[in-house]
Amino acid sequence: MADQGVSSAAEQPTTEMVNLPTGKALNAEQASLILRDTGAPVVVFAGAAGSGKTTLVASLHDSFQRGQFASYLAGGSETLIAFEERCFDSRSASGAQAPSTLRTPFDEGHLFYHLRLRAADRRRALRHLLIADMSGEYYERAIDSTIEAKALQDIVRRADHFVHLIDADKLASKEFRANVRSNASMLMRRFFELGYLGGDARVDILLTKWDLVLAAGGEGLCREIESVTTRFFHQQCETRVRRVRVRPIAARPHFQSPLGVAFGLPDLLQSWIEETPRQLESQPTLLPVPALRIPFERFALCEAKELYEANDE
Repeated sequence: MADQGVSSAAEQPTTEMVNLPTGKALNAEQASLILRDTGAPVVVFAGAAGSGKTTLVASLHDSFQRGQFASYLAGGSETLIAFEERCFDSRSASGAQAPSTLRTPFDEGHLFYHLRLRAADRRRALRHLLIADMSGEYYERAIDSTIEAKALQDIVRRADHFVHLIDADKLASKEFRANVRSNASMLMRRFFELGYLGGDARVDILLTKWDLVLAAGGEGLCREIESVTTRFFHQQCETRVRRVRVRPIAARPHFQSPLGVAFGLPDLLQSWIEETPRQLESQPTLLPVPALRIPFERFALCEAKELYEANDE
């Protein structure tokens, strides 16, 4: 009888609810929960509509479907369905004549994608990454209006890596080159003026669709565009941020291109994952300059001036 009672109790259905992830893209509140649990670095993709932000998101997901990528293995994700939705139009199952990527609609707001990764040697703990993506219309509006730019304040300030995508195929065109470069420069200038990007910011300028540039003008045109863009953005950003890099990428190169799949992405992904997030770095606090009323105060200011705020005396 006792055994029957135990068996009967064990067969009783549980009433506890299990909170499973929906697999959809995260909103800011949901992303914050992952941040608090894991301390994941935040990578913000910025750029005009059609510059390749969502294609880059899809390419990262596809790369891990093939196995090891950038010395990491896929360890799961809270947004697998969202990744698959972005990848579907590039696959044969979609029935499309050519691969494409579903663009992020403006009304979807700020979307976050989550990656959980394990080092290929399996000797280190799981790492997490949050990728922020939104419609290029947000950035186009920010160029024209300070009010619109303020809608991006929180996300740009919080970015551990601010990644600005520029359509290099348009840079290769005399018709579009000046406008594309001007808009990219104005977006950076807007964020600097508003104080969204500070001295500890890490900025990556990515020249997308590099396979099309290579096909259109060969290696000579590629070198010219990369050199001019690097010089241009280093002059604009180098003294204002911690680091600025200019890199050509081809997230989904044409099948006839000599460039490999996800060209240029492995080194970038490694740095986004492995560099210490800004929020976890120690931030030195400078002391106010003393009134210099006694000799010891003058001595301290002369002998340990690196501990004090800027002093013009």
